[in-house]
Parts: sequence; structure tokens; C-alpha cells
Amino acid sequence: MNKVEVGVAAEYTADLAEAMGKLRGQLSSRHDGSALSREQLEDIIESPWHAILIAVIDEKIVGMAILSIVFGSIDRNVYLEDFVVEEGLRGQGVGAALWGKMLEWGRTKGCKRMEFTSSKPGMEEYYTQKRGAEKRETNCYRIEL
Repeated sequence: MNKVEVGVAAEYTADLAEAMGKLRGQLSSRHDGSALSREQLEDIIESPWHAILIAVIDEKIVGMAILSIVFGSIDRNVYLEDFVVEEGLRGQGVGAALWGKMLEWGRTKGCKRMEFTSSKPGMEEYYTQKRGAEKRETNCYRIEL
């Protein structure tokens, strides 16, 4: 496998929208793999408090992460919304490269920690043993708006 390059998406392109849609389809059965909308991507790209990180091998997007800054009364934290690597490349260092860039991006924004949830089977070991994340005993709540 050639070298993985990870960067922050700087502008909307149709290729970016299509690649992210395909990856999102691998992340969750709630997504059909269709391209993300221009508006959705531009909202994230243009915000200083959000980022789309893209992993590329040989000019092909093979992984992504979407990050947001969450402001609290005590600290500023990074929230990891989406994190996915192309199925055929998992376990080959793409996720590790994205993970390192996520932490770096959060530090440059003055964040103290990164928080996320995951319900994907088998990911607990990846996050806790391979990436050093601490599993918190908490309840996660959601309300539709």
C-alpha cells in the first residue's frame, strides 16, 4: 500500500461529495451511499469550528472524519461525528493516520479532549486498546428537533 496522506478538506468538489457519500454508506445502514449535498459540505468546510479530514492514497479518498468543536463552560472539546475507512483498507494504517490528524487538529483549536460515541460492533477494542480511548460509563441521550 502506498503512503496515506491526511488533510483538511478546503473546498467543495463533486468528487469529495461522492467519495464521502460512499464512505458514509459503509459507516451506517441509515445512509444509502449517495453524495453529500454541496450545502452540507460547504457549511462544514467554511466553519472554523468544524473540519472534514480526508485520507487519500494515490489521489483516491479512502477515509474520512468529521469533527466539531464543542464549547463548554469549563473546556473546549472536539466531538468526532463520523469516522470511516474504506472496507478493503481497514487494518492497514489509514485509520491510524486519520486518528493522529484528528488529535492534532483538536490541539490546534485549544481542545482538552476528543469525545465520541460508537455502536459499531468490534470497535470498542480498536478505540480502547489501539487508540488509547477511555470508555466512559455514561448514558447517551438524543431528542429529535
